[in-house]
Amino acid sequence: MNERRLRIYLDDHLAIMVAEVALIGRCWWSNRRLPLGEFLKKLENEVQTQKSIAQDVIHRMGGKSTVEARVKQGAAWFAEKLGRFKLNDSLLAYSDLSRVLELETLSAAAQERIALWDNLDALLNHEPRLEGITFSHFREQSKQHLEELQSRRRFAAVEAFVGGEHSGPCSCDC
Repeated sequence: MNERRLRIYLDDHLAIMVAEVALIGRCWWSNRRLPLGEFLKKLENEVQTQKSIAQDVIHRMGGKSTVEARVKQGAAWFAEKLGRFKLNDSLLAYSDLSRVLELETLSAAAQERIALWDNLDALLNHEPRLEGITFSHFREQSKQHLEELQSRRRFAAVEAFVGGEHSGPCSCDC
């Protein structure tokens, strides 16, 4: 087992989850009164759990929080915050385009989590320290997240690009 490579890999995915949780929180705040808000709250809780499992895997592999890992997580967190400053056709208010882009980004993060859990599941027969973790459960959960995010993204895209020129809340069931 190349523990150094595995640690780098896990640190990278942990950093992605840090940014993902921050983005989910921001998206939830802007959509909390919509059906999308309920889904995002559930998603946030489940991604937080998955993040904890990734931290547990690092711990089981003998890893400790390193400066490099904290820098990666901090950079990911900062990148998510910096992403708020791009123009989405509305300078001061949340826009329908913001929703589309956030859901696209969350879909990409869900795909990353699917790959993470699938790769860790493949390692189970090669690493006894990973025994007792059901990675396939988290892979399937992440697949469900991806399906739901893609469905909601499609509805949000129709609202943003076809639904009219208003900048109010999404009237679709996203």
